[in-house]
Amino acid sequence: MKLAPSGDQPLSQNAYDSVLHMIQTGAFRNGEVVNERRLAEQLGLSRTPVREALGRLEGSGYLRRSGRTLLVNGVELSEILEIMAVRILLEADAARNAAGKMSAAKLADIRQRLMAMTTSDQVSASSHWEVDDFLHLSIAETSGNKLSQRLIGELRTRTRMFGKEMVPMRFESGRDEHLAILDAIEAGDGERAAQAMVRHIEGARYGIFQSFTASSFR
Repeated sequence: MKLAPSGDQPLSQNAYDSVLHMIQTGAFRNGEVVNERRLAEQLGLSRTPVREALGRLEGSGYLRRSGRTLLVNGVELSEILEIMAVRILLEADAARNAAGKMSAAKLADIRQRLMAMTTSDQVSASSHWEVDDFLHLSIAETSGNKLSQRLIGELRTRTRMFGKEMVPMRFESGRDEHLAILDAIEAGDGERAAQAMVRHIEGARYGIFQSFTASSFR
């Protein structure tokens, strides 16, 4: 896969984005060795920007070292449950602060994307995550707290790395919960928006736990 630079974006940032995407989508799995030379060849880059990108990913916790070997640092059940607990706090506050502030055009766009997802067997994991990201990150952006927005983005990336692309039995309920959040934001009801966000993330956390424990006994 040759990497095409985007505008004036540094090559190291392009490499960072590409490797992070591979980790997110499972092209690189938990514990897999990441080889700098082979990765540079795959991306069509020199080793310097790739080395810089891998250093950033290691510093951010997406990669880890075992001796001189660089490995993908996956997310275990205990960590994802902690992540979801922190997301509840941050995203409930974001929803509260976004209430009454999101544009009608943005609300309509999010709602249309949600309603276009009719059944789970017709929606790919990548498209599901794209819509999910669009809603949650739009709320974080509208809240006006840039630090919270960055943290929410990072925690959502770690959530995706857990490997549960779409939690079974959560497709329709998750969509309905998203719509309830949007309704409260559109109505300018901050407390209702926060409560709806809490219910949504708590439901996702419980679904992840159920899915993990069920698969452990198969």
